[in-house]
Amino acid sequence: MAMSIANQVATARSDIFTFGVLLGIVYIAIQRVWRNWRFQNFAKAHKCEIPPHTRNILPWGIDRMWQMIQLTNRGGDIMESVIMPSFRSTGWNFQSSGLFGAEPLFISDPDNLRAVFATNFSDYGVESLRLGAFGFMVGKCIFTTDGPFWEHSRSLFRPHFATGQLGNLDATEKAVQDLLTAIPAHSSQAWTQEFDLQPLFLRFTLDSGTDFLFGVNVNSQLGAIASSSPDQAVDYVSSVAADAVRGEMNFSEAFHLASVEVTKRAKLQSLYWLANSKKAQRAVAYLQTFIDHLAAMETPSPNHHESAPEKEGEDVPKKFTLLAALAKDAHNPIELRDQVLFALVASRDTTAAMLSWMFLMLAKHPPVFQHLRSAILSDFGSSSSSSCPDARSKPITINGLKKCQYLQHVMLETLRLYPPGPLNSRVAVRDTVLPTGGGHDGKSPIAVREGTVLNLCVYATQRRADIWGKDVLEFRPERWMNRRRSDWTFLPFSGGPRTCLG
Repeated sequence: MAMSIANQVATARSDIFTFGVLLGIVYIAIQRVWRNWRFQNFAKAHKCEIPPHTRNILPWGIDRMWQMIQLTNRGGDIMESVIMPSFRSTGWNFQSSGLFGAEPLFISDPDNLRAVFATNFSDYGVESLRLGAFGFMVGKCIFTTDGPFWEHSRSLFRPHFATGQLGNLDATEKAVQDLLTAIPAHSSQAWTQEFDLQPLFLRFTLDSGTDFLFGVNVNSQLGAIASSSPDQAVDYVSSVAADAVRGEMNFSEAFHLASVEVTKRAKLQSLYWLANSKKAQRAVAYLQTFIDHLAAMETPSPNHHESAPEKEGEDVPKKFTLLAALAKDAHNPIELRDQVLFALVASRDTTAAMLSWMFLMLAKHPPVFQHLRSAILSDFGSSSSSSCPDARSKPITINGLKKCQYLQHVMLETLRLYPPGPLNSRVAVRDTVLPTGGGHDGKSPIAVREGTVLNLCVYATQRRADIWGKDVLEFRPERWMNRRRSDWTFLPFSGGPRTCLG
């Protein structure tokens, strides 16, 4: 009898579970039908047409994703191997197949970029895309969030980037001198042997960045020179912070490991979790502990009171650091750490990338190099010709660098061909519209469904012959002599409210 009742109860539970599952499936199906009907009416009301679609061999674009994973593992060029061929064959705005039925959009039209970055800014977000991939290293910060937290983060940073503190080139000068020291000298000739500049540029931006952000130059450039002494390579504060970490790596090594892992995660998009090595996790833990230690030195305790100057009228200015400035408003130590760590990532990688590409272009284009050298000697002089008063070096200032026109043109042309952020992403937070790219002629609006990922390819925009001319792939700084740089055809640092602060 008891067994019969137990069987009946089990059967009833099974029936209830089955009914619940079926009810859930029906609910999801009805909801999907209703959303499709609503979206179709939305598209019709805005006179939208479907954009061109790329062709894939396997469903869900698995073949495309596998190609990108292979390229990522061997350090290949995804832009030129995968994305640009699709733009050239399909059109400057197209839709693609993604995992689990997703249909991401790829756009490079300036009008569409303006709509996403600025005009319809509130229709798009980044948090669901970035927090998983980039949060691995920089946590919840200005780069990985939307809404009120992003607005709060923006308000933290903006005042400090708008002040004259960025015009102080002392830390930059020291980093430049360290870079020159690190260049391997030839024993018998005036010229150096061949060597790789990129690691030196990465260490240059790391040293100058940590000095500006933390007030601590980690001296990665000098530390990489075998002949440098420990006293020369590491200052006191760096040593204290490193001792607090007690790790098997130094700051430069940890930063490199963590940055490489984040780059892999970003390239893998929704499969970012595949890049999660133990060594990279230790590197991130090292960086976090290092910055936590320095932040603790800047954050006043509850009982702390500003001490008066030792002598009446004495003014002892304290060196500006972004860490100290943010510590006054970011009361959460984890938030402070994440915000400052992202600022270091942004300042180090973008500047080092631009310098690396620029010097490569100068090496490939000797006439441009000679023109630039003459312009710099004319504006700033040369300390190597002290016997000639007119050739002596002149002070290098931010304003002076901005006024050196050919230098500006060379940098702009480098950023055009090799933008530090070649591909940006957004996700639609509601049904919205792009102004162009739909239909057979590509001139009709495109309806964008809520949840659609948009890949904004400024790399493609800045390499379009219909915008820049037939010589679009040539490195020609002279094209900037009479060209505006403030339109939506040139966006090396994004645009709209999320434009790079620095």
